Amino acid sequence: MAGVTGWWAETFIETTGATLTLTGGRPQITATQDNHISPTPAVITVTGGRPSVDGPPIQPTPAHLTITGGEPIIRVGNVVAPTAAGLTITGGTPSIVQSQNNIVSPAGASVTITGGRPVVTAGPIVTPTAAAVTVTGGTPSLAAQIAPTPATVTITGGRPSIDVRYPPPAASLTITGGRPVIDTRVAPAGASVTITGGTPVVTTIHTVSFVGANGNASSSVTIPTHQVGDLIVLFAYNPFSTSAPTKPSAGGTVPNYTYIDNANSGSGSGCATAYFKATATNTTSGSWGSASHMIAVVIRDQNASSPIGGHAQAAGTGASSTAPSVTLTHTDGSSVLLHFHGHASLGASGWDAAPAGYTRQASSGSAFGSASAFNTKNVTTTDGSVAQTGGQSGQNYAAATVEIIN
Repeated sequence: MAGVTGWWAETFIETTGATLTLTGGRPQITATQDNHISPTPAVITVTGGRPSVDGPPIQPTPAHLTITGGEPIIRVGNVVAPTAAGLTITGGTPSIVQSQNNIVSPAGASVTITGGRPVVTAGPIVTPTAAAVTVTGGTPSLAAQIAPTPATVTITGGRPSIDVRYPPPAASLTITGGRPVIDTRVAPAGASVTITGGTPVVTTIHTVSFVGANGNASSSVTIPTHQVGDLIVLFAYNPFSTSAPTKPSAGGTVPNYTYIDNANSGSGSGCATAYFKATATNTTSGSWGSASHMIAVVIRDQNASSPIGGHAQAAGTGASSTAPSVTLTHTDGSSVLLHFHGHASLGASGWDAAPAGYTRQASSGSAFGSASAFNTKNVTTTDGSVAQTGGQSGQNYAAATVEIIN
């Protein structure tokens, strides 16, 4: 170039903006207890980006210098400065290597420089007057850095593996095809139950209820508070004869009682049991013939038509009054078992406590005299004879067992 002498030149070439495209499949997401998401690597394609040139300057083949247009001026150490050159980078899509420091290092590209400003450092420099310079024969070496404009990154086809922690946005969970196994407890919403295939058989078991009991050393007894439909059961005891007491005639508040057991005993004392389903709330026992002791019991929720299950009576002599065993009509625990005891002469301490598994509900009499006692069995799935102690040896007794069923 004519008229240019004595200086060095560097050329900075800026490329156009590049687009970064990541392609590949959707990575397999693996969830750990620390919630680290490590997808499989994605393929990154960089087009027009900013390549990193770390190697030595590109050394082109020697150029042929042709000078035309006048007499050259020869000066040693001068630099020929051509017009500004355009930089064109061609080649395939570079391979992007993702490192822990996030440095993108593409593979080398082919660089073609045309019309640039070469640096000629060998030999004397010829500066002709009004000369045209034509450089042929190769690409000159430029010791320059190429700073392209910032590139736009587009990621498609998956999420690349990055060393830093990447918190993904909150995701919605969709479960199809079954229930996954999750370490935490999942509490589903309440579900409705649908029964198909027929009408189910539903059996409801309700238990008979014990309401109350009274005892009295007389031929009559006050019936506990009761309501219409309740079952009233009476026990009458004759200490000094084998004859069973007899029920009173019905009239007024005295109903027509139905005997349960009223046979005369072969030995010992006599007793009788009877019942009535209340039709009023002021039912009375009436006065029973030959009875010295009476016990009245009120039961609720019994069977409406046939409330009496297994029943029996017994008598004899001894220190204990033994109630007989019966064959239970119901063994599901829904019944109430009534055990009545009478003794002609108690000991100095009166009746002992109810046997284990039984509860004392009422009694009458005192020490050294005749008396009656009434116990209920706590669990009514089985039955057996049971002795109530407290009497003097060799004395008469009578006892009865009655099952009330639902």
